[in-house]
Formats: sequence, structure tokens, C-alpha cells
Amino acid sequence: MVEIKKIPGGYNVDGFDLKNGKCGCTSVIKCCHSWSKVKVKDANFVDFQAKTTSPDTKETFQWGYKIKKDSVVVSVYVEDAEDKVIHSGYLPPSVHEWQEKGWEVLESTGDRKDGVIWRCAMCKWLYKEKNQGTPFESLPDEWNCPVCGQRSFEIIG
Repeated sequence: MVEIKKIPGGYNVDGFDLKNGKCGCTSVIKCCHSWSKVKVKDANFVDFQAKTTSPDTKETFQWGYKIKKDSVVVSVYVEDAEDKVIHSGYLPPSVHEWQEKGWEVLESTGDRKDGVIWRCAMCKWLYKEKNQGTPFESLPDEWNCPVCGQRSFEIIG
């Protein structure tokens, strides 16, 4: 049985967090115009949407999927940017992560390309493990955000 629980900022669906996030302009970096939102419609349909693009984005693509387990359906749509540097929302798990937990793929139009992403809580700069080549947790203790100098990061996808 799939469990859907309300959590701060969103929902936990079968062990995965799907969270809301909105643009919160900073004085360090210009506005990113990005967001994510999740809604539960009737008790068995979860809708997640996100936008990571900004006015300066040059490399955009869309991806998403619709999956089902038991009587629960999760629909995901993301307007993504390959060249994103900051993001104020959150990203959902890849379709493959859901499949590993027994979810059936009903539809799929591409998937995430970034891998694991950490976000600086101060300036929204993104540390993409795939691009950086080092898992965030393996960084030395003295490593700080290259934009604002802080070390206050959260995993967003």
C-alpha cells in the first residue's frame, strides 16, 4: 500500500519527498524565476511540476513521467535547463528510482540529466555532483560556496 504523508513544504510519497519551492531573489545572484509545486488531487493522484529555466537560459528541455503503484498515480512535468546555475525549487526522483520501488511507468518523456544536486541555502547556487566529479559529502570541511562563501547546503534532487 502506497503511503502519502504531508511533510513540511510538500508530501512524502512511498518514501520520496516531493516539495514546493519558489523563487526567493537574493542580493548575491540575480533572480532565477524557478519553482516547484506539488498537489495531491483526490487521495490517489499526485501532481508535481517544476521550472528550472531563467530568462538567461539557453539550453532548455522538458521531461516528465506518469507512474502508478497500487491505486496511486504520480504525474511529473519539469521544464528544465541544462545550464542552470541556481534553482529555488526542488526536483523529483528520477523515473528509475521509482521503478526500483515497484512503480509502473505509464508514460515517460525523458528524465533528469543532472544527477544529485545540492543547493546553497544562502544564494541558491547549485553544486551538481555529476558535473563537479566529487560527492558533496566528500568535500573537505573547509570547502564553502564559491559564490557567497557559506557552507549551508541542502540536497534538492
